[in-house]
Formats: sequence, C-alpha cells, structure tokens
Amino acid sequence: MKTVMVLIHNDASQEARLQAALDVVRAVEGHLLCLDVVQMPLVADGFGIGGGTGVMLMDEREREDRNVEALEPRLANEGVSYEWARVHTQSDHAITDNVRLVDILVVGKQGIGDAVETGNAAARLAELTSAPVLLVPTGLTRFDPFGKAMVAWDGSRPSDAALRAAVPLLRRASEVEVITVGEEEGDPNEAAAYLSRHGCTAVSRLLPRTGSVSDQLLDAMQTSGATWCVMGSYGRSRLREQLFGGTTRTLLAKAPIPVMLSH
Repeated sequence: MKTVMVLIHNDASQEARLQAALDVVRAVEGHLLCLDVVQMPLVADGFGIGGGTGVMLMDEREREDRNVEALEPRLANEGVSYEWARVHTQSDHAITDNVRLVDILVVGKQGIGDAVETGNAAARLAELTSAPVLLVPTGLTRFDPFGKAMVAWDGSRPSDAALRAAVPLLRRASEVEVITVGEEEGDPNEAAAYLSRHGCTAVSRLLPRTGSVSDQLLDAMQTSGATWCVMGSYGRSRLREQLFGGTTRTLLAKAPIPVMLSH
C-alpha cells in the first residue's frame, strides 16, 4: 500500500479527509494523490450548459482554485510526497476512473458537498473500484493506524476482500480484534489465523446475536477501544439494502470511527 488518494473539495469534511490521508501516507511511507473535485452544476432544463450554468461552473472552478492555493503551502510543509489532479464531475464513475492505480481512497462520511453524513458516497465508490475506501467522520482530527483495529467479519466474499486489502495497514495496528456476530456467519478464528500469518497481532471474538447486528457492531466500535474498523461493503444486493436497511448501510451512517471497506 503506497499510493493514497484523497478527494479534495472545499466542504465541511475536507479537513478530516486530508488529515486521515496524510496519516495513512506517513504510516506506509507512501505517496499522496489529491484529486480536486470541481462539481459540475446540474442542468435542469435539458438544453445543456447555457449562460447561467456556465457562470455557475466558472464560480465553482474559481472556488476550487482558491481552495487548492490555500492547501498548497500546507502540503509543501507536511514532509510527504504528493501531487494534484482535477476532475470536473457530478459522477462517481469520473472519480473512480482516477483510482485505477491507487491503493486506497479516502472519502468523508458526508460525501462531497452533501449536507448529511450517510456514507452512501463511500459505498457507491467502493462498488465501482477494486481499491479499498477509507470512510472518515467529519469531526476526525487524527487517524491512528497504529492503534487497535477492529475487523467486522461475517465470512462473506466482501468481508474476505476487505480483510485482504487491509493487511498492509493492519500489520501496523497494535492489536487486531476480529468480531463476528452470530455463529451462522462463520468462525472468526479463521480470519484471525489468516491475519496472524501476515504478521498481525490478532484475536477473535464471536458474539451471540441478540438483536440488530449493526447495533451490536456499533456497540463494539464504541467499547472495544478500536481506533478504526475494517468491513466488507454490501454483501447483499443494493436493492435489498435499500428496501430493508442493512448492516452495512447503518454502520456507514453511524460509525464513530474511520471504516475501511471493500466490495
């Protein structure tokens, strides 16, 4: 894990995204790719970009120009290798087109310009790229990859993929606790043994299911002492998730710590 991409946009969660990305880069002695997202104005009249829309785009571009100019001196003094790229878009696909040779993508729970912390943007991006996505809460001031890490593991393919993708960071954790809710979801000792073979200090815990899996995992996040978490993204279909809720959807919206997810 060497190339870390962070989404840059002048919104409420930019500082949390950037700080987390810098912390990851330092931990892995990697390279930071700052993808500046200039949001294209949504055209409602169906006639394409007219004068008003063009002015909105110019205003948005100028705001991001000022944003980049303000961040540049800070990055120059952070002591990390970094570069800039820019995309003009409202599309997740346009963003993930830039993630082909990236090892991890750092995004905010709030999403680019969103007003509510749902984590939906991170889930969509995770579906469109093979790179893991690190989702950080807006109020985050530091990401500590050397603290205790929690792995929410249910034996599914997405959770296996997330585990494998997270190994380079999990090796740096002081301890990794693999938590499985419900005996029917598999034996967490299997995942802990896999991590141990990769040099992680791993333990496991099987929790009997007593109600909502998401509530139990959220409680574990809050009480286990973990500074970050790893989990798979959308083991069930997106339609089923939207109709019935789902563990992933709830955790992304309510997780109090950074979550690294893969699909």
